[in-house]
Amino acid sequence: MSSPPIARKGIRRGGEQYEAIHEALAASALQALATDGYDGVTHAAVAESAGVSERTAFRHYPTKVELAVAGIKQLPTYDGWLEGPGSCAERFRRGLAIGAQHPELIVPVIAACIAQRNLEPELLHAVREHVLVPRRESMRTFVEEGRRTGELRETLTAEAMAALDLGLFFQSAAGMFPLGRGRARVDRLFGEAWPLVAAPGHEDD
Repeated sequence: MSSPPIARKGIRRGGEQYEAIHEALAASALQALATDGYDGVTHAAVAESAGVSERTAFRHYPTKVELAVAGIKQLPTYDGWLEGPGSCAERFRRGLAIGAQHPELIVPVIAACIAQRNLEPELLHAVREHVLVPRRESMRTFVEEGRRTGELRETLTAEAMAALDLGLFFQSAAGMFPLGRGRARVDRLFGEAWPLVAAPGHEDD
């Protein structure tokens, strides 16, 4: 009589290893979307980049859209970047310094999602709801506090600040406004954006 097969312990859904693979696949999907557009977000390519099997990628994200949306959700939302102690200028510069640690992927990702807006509208919806709206709301709190303390222009709105933020990244992606890296990037962005949002008398803060 043959012995019963040994039950092999798989990766538990929700466990630490599962979550690590889940995030690695999402990060790889984001890079693929930014580099090669939606066509480049294949389970095979993303799995290879994440160091797992294609079958594993399908188990985590059964469809291509789910894989791409998972990647989009990896983009930073600015949550907490503008909070904390210090003047508005100090917090603004601190937020830029945090941002300098992240690659500039927002513009190519938006471009890829706009290109697919008729075939896969869920992609652009994910960008709006999981990235752009949270970023704007983070800025809204910052703007309201800054207007209350008199450090930011009375006419400044969260929408205007969000437009300025995204506009600078679009110019950078088009080669019109090179941001540089690290401290140089922070100084360039601060020097360009702060005078446009600061209240009169606070431009040199």
